[in-house]
Amino acid sequence: MDKPIRGFSALGGLPLRVRPVPFEPAYGLLGRVAVRHGHTSTSEFISEMAIGIPNFVHEIENGRRLVELALLSGVPETRIRASTLCVDENGAMFIGSELISARVSNRISCGAGRICPGCLRVDLKECAGPMACRPHRRTWWGLTAVTSCPLHGLLLIDACPACGVQLARGQASPRFCRCGCDLADQGSVSLEPADLVADRYLVGRLGGVDRVGHPLLDRMPFQTAALAMLRIGRVTLAGARGLSKKGDNVEPAMQARMASLGFRTSESSR
Repeated sequence: MDKPIRGFSALGGLPLRVRPVPFEPAYGLLGRVAVRHGHTSTSEFISEMAIGIPNFVHEIENGRRLVELALLSGVPETRIRASTLCVDENGAMFIGSELISARVSNRISCGAGRICPGCLRVDLKECAGPMACRPHRRTWWGLTAVTSCPLHGLLLIDACPACGVQLARGQASPRFCRCGCDLADQGSVSLEPADLVADRYLVGRLGGVDRVGHPLLDRMPFQTAALAMLRIGRVTLAGARGLSKKGDNVEPAMQARMASLGFRTSESSR
């Protein structure tokens, strides 16, 4: 666990706070704090505040300096850590108590600041606090294993529908693209319920929806289970040809379909 930089706590908390919300990763919380102080970019906000920690935004995005973020935001460090992808002293990756991977891998985290427009609309309608600070990121939006929102049945959006630019994590609010497009007003590709099974299982392991047990996958780390579903589904769909394909990069809707097929196949074969 990080130790705060000497003298950092003397800065105290920031003058304006945001309400804690479930399943928000550290970089999402920092973004909402930036929005609360009138900024659209987390890096610009940190630069103006003269925090004094080199690469602070990068550190937060990689699950470090959570103690300092807790001091700044007023949100308990344990709560931030529970929804943030972190690496322990043994090199294992966790989100809260959920083991994501037994070793560090750069394939687990998605570089884009993906969003679900359905979730953003719910945030605006149901969350408390200033309207600008209501939309918030979910920890599973940043995981490559998850491609859809099982709550709304939509593919996650990784690029702005208006300008085509990849959405960035450094954009303080998940609601807006840098071009000004309101992502809460946008649509996304709807998936059939059968193709949401894998993401529902994975998000359930993180507590975002009701958890569905699986006697085989439950014994695996999160990322291993995700890859197992995808590969079993690919072979089931394509036969022996599926084994010859290199890598696991497939179009998001197809990834959701293959992984869901893999979940059902491995469940029925136990």
